[in-house]
Order: sequence, then C-alpha cells, then structure tokens
Amino acid sequence: MSASSAASESNLNWTAIAALYAGLVFGIGVMLLAGQYRNAAWLGLLGCAGGCTAYGRVLTQQGRARAGKWWNRASGVLYAVFFLWAGTVFLRALLG
Repeated sequence: MSASSAASESNLNWTAIAALYAGLVFGIGVMLLAGQYRNAAWLGLLGCAGGCTAYGRVLTQQGRARAGKWWNRASGVLYAVFFLWAGTVFLRALLG
C-alpha cells in the first residue's frame, strides 16, 4: 500500500458525517416537539458517544493517542449511561 492511499483511507467523509448529524438533530427536534423527551435524550446520548468515538479515532490517527484514549473512554461512559438507562426502562416495562 502506498503512502498516498493510506492517507486517503484515513480521511473522513465530512459530507456524510454532516448529513448524519443533521438527521440526528432533526430527529431530536421532532421528538422534543412530540413530547418524547426520554427518547430525545437517548438519541442525544448515542450521538454524543458516536462523536466522541470518531474524534478519538481522528486524534489517534494524528499521533495524539493519549488524547484519543481519553475521548474513547468518554464515549464508553456515554454508551454505558445509555445502556443502563435503557435497560432499566426495558426491565421495568417487562416486569411491571
């Protein structure tokens, strides 16, 4: 693999990322207008966690592994909060 092809593989498709987060913001807005506050918060948590994961990978590719590791840990915390919260809601609905 040549150096130019390796560099082009590490570039992110910023148009796709912008479209993804525009859809995310739109979805959160629609949920808030509909009164689905918990679902909007869940979508926000997932969006923030995904953003932290992506930013951690970008930092790692730039040679800033220590900072990238911090962002990856932050994304893990956000994912954990989401899964614990959603899991308790699911169990309450299932058992109650």
